[in-house]
Amino acid sequence: MQKKTHIRKTALLAALSVFAITGCGKKPGKNDKAGQAAADSVAVAAREASMPFTLKEGKRLYNHYCFECHGDAGDGSGQYYGVSLTPQPANFTDKAFMKSLTDEKITKVISEGSASVGKSNMCPPWGRTLDKEEIECLVEYVKTFVPK
Repeated sequence: MQKKTHIRKTALLAALSVFAITGCGKKPGKNDKAGQAAADSVAVAAREASMPFTLKEGKRLYNHYCFECHGDAGDGSGQYYGVSLTPQPANFTDKAFMKSLTDEKITKVISEGSASVGKSNMCPPWGRTLDKEEIECLVEYVKTFVPK
């Protein structure tokens, strides 16, 4: 796992170097969208580089398995929002809802599916797909949606 982290950090530093080199000596104009997009990409990459591995991995897993239903913002407004899922996917930005959940309950929902806690059977059990460490990363990332 640490080797993957080292490789990812090396790749990120290489990408940041390319952004820095290609932007040197060029003064962006007022409407330089490419320059702004590059600056935004560098800012996002820098923010993610400082993010702990657990959250980076949790974000990667969330984007792969969860965001279609729960949405990019974790508010339950994914691709199927208001269309066909009854009940609607959980809103991870709801402070009261998230406060009522323990890490163990979130782990159970991810591992055994939402039906295991009396909710919709639309959220599948990921316990045979994800290992224990991946589920822990996902639990930690889901908790980042709660507003401070």
